[in-house]
Amino acid sequence: MKAFVPAIALAALFMVACQPTGTPVSEKQGGTLRVNISDIPHIVFPGQVEKRSEQILVSQVYSGLVKYNPRTLEIIPSVAKSYNISPDGLTYSFVLNKRAKFQDDRCFPQGKGRHITAADFKYSIEQVCRNRHAQERDVPRQVRNIEGADAFLPTAKDNDLLDISGIEAPNDSVLVIKLKKPDDLFLHFLAGPNALVFAREAFNAYGVNGTAGSGPFRMKYPNIIGQQIVLSRIPDFWETSADNEPLPYLDSVIFSFITSPKKEIYLFEIGKANVVFDVATAQITPFLESNIEKFESNPPVYIMSSTIYQDNDKRFNLLTANVKELYINSQNYFDFTEVYLQKPDPQNADKQ
Repeated sequence: MKAFVPAIALAALFMVACQPTGTPVSEKQGGTLRVNISDIPHIVFPGQVEKRSEQILVSQVYSGLVKYNPRTLEIIPSVAKSYNISPDGLTYSFVLNKRAKFQDDRCFPQGKGRHITAADFKYSIEQVCRNRHAQERDVPRQVRNIEGADAFLPTAKDNDLLDISGIEAPNDSVLVIKLKKPDDLFLHFLAGPNALVFAREAFNAYGVNGTAGSGPFRMKYPNIIGQQIVLSRIPDFWETSADNEPLPYLDSVIFSFITSPKKEIYLFEIGKANVVFDVATAQITPFLESNIEKFESNPPVYIMSSTIYQDNDKRFNLLTANVKELYINSQNYFDFTEVYLQKPDPQNADKQ
């Protein structure tokens, strides 16, 4: 049977945010988003990412100097409120947002997370290198291109007193990184999972099993147990929206890890998941045929997008139509900070 795919499903990059702006914050705040990812994470910590699920989770729990705009994949400021690159492309200077803080945790005095400093980023990058060396894993080439990395790396795992001389923290708010040669991908490295910031206190207390992060959500439970991970919003997160609204909007995000395509589609169909990623054509076709009216209704109940990976591998993503500001892209970068669940319109509730 020939696959029947509605026109709304064929965008290579689907933008859920094509909605009027200006919604009051009270309309956006709250709710729980339920997401299924079809691989099971082993660990959620910077520099330890090997799976897609781990990449998605770690970027919600930890923050970096910069991050991707999930809609355009443009590099934008995060903990660094601004940055400058020297004309020769060798020196990167970052000015940190003084409001940025680590999440509250018992590893800090009185359990209160402290402000993030430039020295924390220097420590985090160097500690990730030590961890990867100890695990006999490759160190990213962007780190090897930093001045002083050649002297640091050979004995990094055995000497905590060594540092990378090309990463400088002249004060709490300024970080300077000096490269040996220009690298157009260096900012992309800083936006990735190997350059997210964590606190020395947290690493000393928990090692790579810690969950005391620097991002908009924290893991509700400190260990990966069972088939779900619950992320809870940080109520005093330092970042705000362009309209100065407190972020994140969602109260929580519940991730499930059902690996069976049939089971994850069933999870979506019975309302136990708002988002399901990467469904193959063989599984999506019968679901579409039996639910086409929910895609074509006005307003729709379900929305679908397609993502094309290497070798023209086309996969489909299912979303309930009330999920707003969630951008799906082929780089597997997701930011749930400004995602919200649209509340039903009482006037149209009987039509949905």
